[in-house]
Amino acid sequence: MKLVVATNFDDFLLEELKKYPEVKYIFGSFKRTITGHGRAGFIIPDIKEEQFKNHISIAHSYGIKFLYTMNTNTLLGKEYDAEFIGKVMKEIDKLVSLGVDGFIIAVPFLIRLIRSEYPDLEVSASSFSRIRNVREVEEYVNLGVNTVIMHEDANRDFKLLREVASLSKTNKFDVELILNNSCLYGCPFRLTHDGISSITSMVNGVNDVWFEYPILLCATDVLNDPVNLIRSRWIRPEDIKYYEEIGINRFKIAGRNKKTEWILNVVKAFAERRYEGDLLDLVSYPQGRAATKAIQMVNGPSSYSVLTKVKIDNTKFPEGWIKFFLTNDCDTRSCKECKYCDIVAERVITIDGEPFKTDKWNIRQSYPINLIPKFKENGIKKEINNYLLLIISFF
Repeated sequence: MKLVVATNFDDFLLEELKKYPEVKYIFGSFKRTITGHGRAGFIIPDIKEEQFKNHISIAHSYGIKFLYTMNTNTLLGKEYDAEFIGKVMKEIDKLVSLGVDGFIIAVPFLIRLIRSEYPDLEVSASSFSRIRNVREVEEYVNLGVNTVIMHEDANRDFKLLREVASLSKTNKFDVELILNNSCLYGCPFRLTHDGISSITSMVNGVNDVWFEYPILLCATDVLNDPVNLIRSRWIRPEDIKYYEEIGINRFKIAGRNKKTEWILNVVKAFAERRYEGDLLDLVSYPQGRAATKAIQMVNGPSSYSVLTKVKIDNTKFPEGWIKFFLTNDCDTRSCKECKYCDIVAERVITIDGEPFKTDKWNIRQSYPINLIPKFKENGIKKEINNYLLLIISFF
């Protein structure tokens, strides 16, 4: 197993990660950059160049490589601007001088830009590339990537993963899966969220908002149907073996906006391949953490507070439950007709200490899009600061 772990640039995190030989890489970025990246700038640590360089140096001393996330999903059309391209190349040069071992990229233009100047650097195609079929894999490999990070929705598409794993052996590239995102399966807000994350992490992007509103819409879908948490394409520590059996052994742990203790707990669980507790301890779950706090701050509907009371008992999953996905195709079958995840949800989910029952769940919350304009600074500096403190405490 190779683990690619998010860093929050706490050097103590590295001291602990060195205890896990499975950890081969860490990844992260500066708060706001010329290109932007895959996390909103306001939720990740604000670090200086010296701290960045020192963190990478420590990682290298432990045999851990550093991948820089330049995985914006848009350059806002600035590919046409020679001056902008020069600035990007200057930033890449500086990052290489600071010690980065490679880049995680979503935009093909940036892949080729890096490859043209640094042919030997490692380059991963980000999950923001949304690679979801064999042809897309082949195209990104042709662009020059060493690693393909698959779209999270592919995590239970074993027919696809078998083909990609086979292709990786003959074409000498790695396949990487994200273990612990709780994004909705088939999420209609995903591309919008990718864009919001990208433009709010750009130096000259959108810098006056403090919450990623697509999470509000995502939280609404989870509130109306908690089974969506089971449909999400996270991977349990106990189920990694099924991926290794088909030839995939590289896995990403997301969470560069998280506390050190949280990251280490997740690494430990996956390194040990077991976790006896709430599965939501291991996955991002912004629907029940960030969203509920943000909604509370702008005096939104109180119904969302129930999401803070959801637990998923990882010990109660049926033995071999994931084998269902080895032979069933979720992409061509309606969840309403299938109901497999509904059955699993009733076995593993409790809400406020009570077993979850699909036929008794009657919350029907409409999307409160009227709240979106409230997620701007606009004279509520104190509330924003309080929100950020809450985010830090919950992540």
